[in-house]
Amino acid sequence: MSLSLALPGDRAAGPGQRFPALLWSLLHVPIFLWLFAPGIAAAVRATPEAFRPWLWPTFLPQATLIAFVAWVLALPLSLAPRAYRYAAPGAAALVTAVVALDAQVYGSVGFHLNGFFFRVMTQANALKEAGVPLRSVLVFLGAVALFAALDVAAGAWFIRRFPSRRRAWVLALLLALASTGERVYGALLVHFGGPSIFAASTVLPLQPPVRMGTIARKVFGKRGADPFQGSAASKRLPAGVAPEAIRFTRAPDVLFLVTESLPAAHLSERTMPNLWRRGLDGARFERHYSGASSTNYTLFTLMYGLQAQKLEATVGAGRRPVLFPALAANGYQVKVLAASCVDWMDLKDTVFGGVPPEDLHTWCEGVEPPDRDATMIRVAEAFATRADPAKPIFLFMFFFGTHFNYFHDAEDRLDLPEWDGVDALKATAAPGEHVKNRSRNAARKIDRLTDGFLARFEAARGKPPLVVFTGDHGEEFREKGHIGHGSAVTSEQIHVPALWLGPGVPKGVHGEPTSHSDVVPTLFALLGDAHPPSLYADGLSMFAAPPDRFVTSTVGWEPQYAVIGKELKVVMYAGLGTAAITDPEDRPLPDGPARMARSAGRIMRALRGEAQDAAQAAVPASDEGKRAQ
Repeated sequence: MSLSLALPGDRAAGPGQRFPALLWSLLHVPIFLWLFAPGIAAAVRATPEAFRPWLWPTFLPQATLIAFVAWVLALPLSLAPRAYRYAAPGAAALVTAVVALDAQVYGSVGFHLNGFFFRVMTQANALKEAGVPLRSVLVFLGAVALFAALDVAAGAWFIRRFPSRRRAWVLALLLALASTGERVYGALLVHFGGPSIFAASTVLPLQPPVRMGTIARKVFGKRGADPFQGSAASKRLPAGVAPEAIRFTRAPDVLFLVTESLPAAHLSERTMPNLWRRGLDGARFERHYSGASSTNYTLFTLMYGLQAQKLEATVGAGRRPVLFPALAANGYQVKVLAASCVDWMDLKDTVFGGVPPEDLHTWCEGVEPPDRDATMIRVAEAFATRADPAKPIFLFMFFFGTHFNYFHDAEDRLDLPEWDGVDALKATAAPGEHVKNRSRNAARKIDRLTDGFLARFEAARGKPPLVVFTGDHGEEFREKGHIGHGSAVTSEQIHVPALWLGPGVPKGVHGEPTSHSDVVPTLFALLGDAHPPSLYADGLSMFAAPPDRFVTSTVGWEPQYAVIGKELKVVMYAGLGTAAITDPEDRPLPDGPARMARSAGRIMRALRGEAQDAAQAAVPASDEGKRAQ
């Protein structure tokens, strides 16, 4: 005697409905492609023209993956045929509705659905603050409900009308293999066509971000040719404003100093006393955040003034930062020095691609890691000595000593006990405070070297330079369960120091939220340029940042984001229905949802990269100084 879950009147057993149910899900693929057609078209236009024919076929298996997921959702009910007949098309309708909503969100802010948007949609106050009328929501929900009803009715008829004994598992396996093959194919295509291919591959939702750069280089070798070579694309022009239109009314020497893996807490009177002392006569920003917790993404934000998640689309489209051509147009002698090797992250060809090879020097081999910073300083001093004294200098320096394993000298060993730094694997077992002590001691060495360099530079040039000092990102020492960086958007990994020193800098301590995307706009404002930063950047002058502002950060290589205000932080991960709402130090807030609802509009503007106070965004540095006083 056997037990059947089939109900009276069923024309086919459950297995006989799986194949037509899968076919019904696949019939929604054109809808998915239509919903994201504008985003797909824009992403493809940003890729090198020669690679577009190779890219177009990737979107079909991406869309079929979404349909496959819809089929899998209802699969457990296939043992109850009558229920499954409605559940299968119901799952397809539900997924289609979510994809439609995701397409609206993506078209508006460039992000896929995540916990923040789900929370906004469930709170009337949040919708109002975000500028979404309740009437629009009701119209959307009504359209979704009507579509779902029709879709379920048609799907149930289709499944009942066309039962099949064909094995759905064979087709399902082929779809899964096609999706996997597309991810591998697309990841390898990035090697030849550039990162804009990767950006295009993530337009549709549910696409795992697969990267195979190292494997592709081993198999095919390093890409030699520029994928835009020979095309008519305006790849060398920055967005919004031509570099020759940038006009500086002041021309001091500029030192742009960035230190690897430097948490905000390291800039203190005890750990970095020299820079702390210098900061008393300049501007210190206490709530400054890196663009990402990964080096290549956050350096992109520093150089371009754009949010880190835009790296692939921007760099892959051949766009170069306005910074370097603007400096050249204003007579600056430019030198970029990186003690931290930037070759392995392709930064020489992307973020620093606008710098002539003779003006870019990095140390990847030939100099031992503990000696790289001192070597870089010697090269910087030689450049300053040889430079034309009648022309200003722009010198970018990327210090390495605070990077894992954290390098210092005996005279810097103030914080004890410390991890010995001998075996990197031992750091996984060493107490977090011991690892932090070693990092502090390494920061103390950077402070000592930087202070001496600044004194000698000013003596050699005969005038004080304009200096910006920050960390590329922070560092975690198990405070939140992580070691190092690039794994999360915790306060320890993204909260970094920021100092402005020298001529024209209004003296003071600032508590408004600022970001790496603000550094280039701040520099241009201090040099006298009057263009609104919105023409070329997502940031604004740090001196014009409003106190109720929000800034963004990300992990970079995975879609985990943080939006941080003065008293509120929202962490979101693409595709998940939850969002962590805390204070900026990651401590839970009892009234977090209510605070988020009140700030939803500003958070949305931050995600879009919009200035949250357009009037302040355009204030020149001279007026900033008056306001700061």
